[in-house]
Amino acid sequence: LTIGALLVSQVVIAEETNPYTGTWHINTVSKKGSPREGTLIIKDKNGIWDINWINVKNSCAGLPSPIIIKEASADSLVFEINKSKALRGCGNKVATLKRVSETTLKGKLDDGRVIMLVKE
Repeated sequence: LTIGALLVSQVVIAEETNPYTGTWHINTVSKKGSPREGTLIIKDKNGIWDINWINVKNSCAGLPSPIIIKEASADSLVFEINKSKALRGCGNKVATLKRVSETTLKGKLDDGRVIMLVKE
């Protein structure tokens, strides 16, 4: 192989590797400030967001939803929570987090709510 081919193969591998693949414990709050917990499962460029919450007035609340990874670098993670794919009419959210340790990420949802992920 040429040096160019080796470099290209390393770039492709780097683009496909997500350092956050795995299962994460979610800590966040509701819009009214009540604590919420759940599980986030990430596999490469997608996954599932699942908050343990039931609200009889809001069928979108607590609905397991697919995510799409927008950015996964050594120091940050950005993903979209696609509730609209799980149930028509539900709104999507974007989570933007920074790595604070090997097992913890902290950040916010696009509506301003604080979120923390802890690797399980």
